[in-house]
Amino acid sequence: MNELSLWRVEWLRLLRTKRLIALLGVFVLFGFTGPLLARYSGQLLDHAGGSAQRVKIVFPPPVPADGVAQYVNNAFGIGLIVAVVVAAYACSIDARPALAVFYRTRARRFGDLLVPRFAVSATGAVGGYLAGLLAAWYETAVLLGNPGTAAMGWTALTGAVFLVFAVAVTALAATLARSTLGTVGYALLALFTLPLLGALPGVSRWLPTELTKAPDAFLRHTAADHAQRALAVAVVLALGCVAAAILRGARKEVR
Repeated sequence: MNELSLWRVEWLRLLRTKRLIALLGVFVLFGFTGPLLARYSGQLLDHAGGSAQRVKIVFPPPVPADGVAQYVNNAFGIGLIVAVVVAAYACSIDARPALAVFYRTRARRFGDLLVPRFAVSATGAVGGYLAGLLAAWYETAVLLGNPGTAAMGWTALTGAVFLVFAVAVTALAATLARSTLGTVGYALLALFTLPLLGALPGVSRWLPTELTKAPDAFLRHTAADHAQRALAVAVVLALGCVAAAILRGARKEVR
């Protein structure tokens, strides 16, 4: 099985298993509903409270940043989980021993198997995120006003890099776990507990998970350093995770 056919197989797998549809569907759905919730959340709560509501909650008038920020929060919540699940199914090469033997005996190196799966999964996750971001940008511009091209550009960059990092973590988790479900568990545990390191003095700005908070600062024009530290660390760690996954996968015995 040559390298070109391995890449083609992964693209076809992403399309024919409808994983790409799942990624696009989740992110684009949040892209359209996020700005709507930001625009009408006050009215929805007023109607939900009804005439018996004794305490009136006053919301500040929504601004363009609120619409896109609502999408980003959802994208890095449920959207991230969907991206990890899709990547786990692709990268868990040894989850089925019979298929693992078939794939390994037809590839010269383990990296030839893993890299296409990682790259295609990351491309699908980033593509879904950007499609949802465009939908959120359009919906926000219609309902609340234009949040600004520069802010949207930084929001796109930080979100895309974080998702690539998340897929790289999933690829490494796939060489540690024995099943696809275990891969999902390891990856989500790492991604959701990583922010705890932010409690250490001077560490928070370097964490890749800071990239999930950076878009709000960009959109509200309160960003100080444009998250350069977190971006650099995320890129280095993503490359490190993929390299470690290739080394461990090559040494791993299929059971």
